[in-house]
Amino acid sequence: MPRSSVRTPFHGPAVPPSGPRLLLFSYFFPPSQAVGALRWQKFARHLAGAGIGLDVITLDPSDLARRDDSRLADLPDGIRVFGVTQPSLPSERLERALLKVKRLLRKPAPAAAAIAQSDRGAGKPAGTAASPGSYSRSEILAGTPGWSLDRAYHARQDLERIRAWAHVAAALGSRILTPGLHQAVISCGPPHPVHEAARIVARAGHLPLVIDLRDPWALVERLPSHIASPAWYRRSARDERRIVRDAALVVLNTDPALRAMRSSHPADADRMVCVMNGCDDDLVPAPPRSSRFLVAYAGSVYLDRDPRPLFRAARQVATELGLTPAEFGLEFMGNVQAYGGRTLGAIAAEEGVGEFVRIHPTRPRADALAFLASASMLLSLPQDSEMAIPSKIFEYAQFNAWVLALAEPTSATAELLRGTAADTVSSRDIGGIANALRGRIEGWRRGERPEALARIDRLSRRYQAGVLLAALQPLIGAPLKLEAACAP
Repeated sequence: MPRSSVRTPFHGPAVPPSGPRLLLFSYFFPPSQAVGALRWQKFARHLAGAGIGLDVITLDPSDLARRDDSRLADLPDGIRVFGVTQPSLPSERLERALLKVKRLLRKPAPAAAAIAQSDRGAGKPAGTAASPGSYSRSEILAGTPGWSLDRAYHARQDLERIRAWAHVAAALGSRILTPGLHQAVISCGPPHPVHEAARIVARAGHLPLVIDLRDPWALVERLPSHIASPAWYRRSARDERRIVRDAALVVLNTDPALRAMRSSHPADADRMVCVMNGCDDDLVPAPPRSSRFLVAYAGSVYLDRDPRPLFRAARQVATELGLTPAEFGLEFMGNVQAYGGRTLGAIAAEEGVGEFVRIHPTRPRADALAFLASASMLLSLPQDSEMAIPSKIFEYAQFNAWVLALAEPTSATAELLRGTAADTVSSRDIGGIANALRGRIEGWRRGERPEALARIDRLSRRYQAGVLLAALQPLIGAPLKLEAACAP
């Protein structure tokens, strides 16, 4: 029996508790370890505080490369989570069959076989590139990558694959939806084709549609090279227009993204609102006492997250201050083994800081929090997506650590951190990065210790949940307990 026909959730009660509920479609949700799963995982507790239950349809856990069940334990009582497996496209099945035939006909050379075995030992599919290249939106639309049938094909596949999941998810959502119980249908992306599932179910159930864009959709500022085709943008722009037209509320997660969307859809601008991610009120681990100044990064190093500006500035500061690895270190945790096809260790050695750099694999969230708590300074690597704020900025705000954000002055990140104690420096300004490092290290030596940015109210998830609930209130028939949901 297909999983889509099963109404039993893999998490939560089989029968929903009484009271109004929302139906959420989100491809990433616990137990997924993806950063995108965290947004509604954390908003769920504020919805519960307001008296609103939540049913979630997400990617089935059997399809996850890595899972963290502690994230499920963090969810409030009464939330139900349903899984939908990712269907394969006919073209994907054909590709796999042809690839299998090709492998049977051609025995790999010894060197290639050794590389494939090494990749499998590292937990990667054989033949997976360490870090794909990428192109900016302006480059793609201007034709900089050059026309490519291969990129156009993969751009279509990228979108169609999630649309296929969305249609199966919509079928399940239609069976879950209960008149009088569910008050609205919400979708969260990327991947953005998931919004189609919510649109189908909301229209059939005559309920308000709310779309939450964690990152821009047709305005996204960078794509991996294998889908870097104008075809991706044309299809996304068409789908975005249809979904936005049907939505009762469009949620963006940065002010620059809100301004850009209002400019693209002026007729729908009054139905748009900005709800940032925000930092949580979770108790974070107590940092161990150490005299070592540690700069830590947790997440992924990919696309435009170039670590070399940091390494160059760190080498300069380590040389000037005569620092040893026992006194100063740069540590990375997560999907951080390589950048641009080269290992991070090799890049660090080339930049002269190899002995200062340590690499840690992806760990469960509790371990990642302990790692961040041990740092004197938390790092946000550069990105050229100026409308997006890395979610780690809000996560970092919970810790008593200085924050070093490599971001351009016009970016959403710089706009958010303006007026705070964070060090925001352009990745092109090696001297500025060095000055920020030097100043904090010298302060550390004098006995200065950082304080968490979370003291600033607008940076908290609690505050942002209040903005979200206030926007949802007119769409929901039942009254919301806003004060209880957003209390400290």
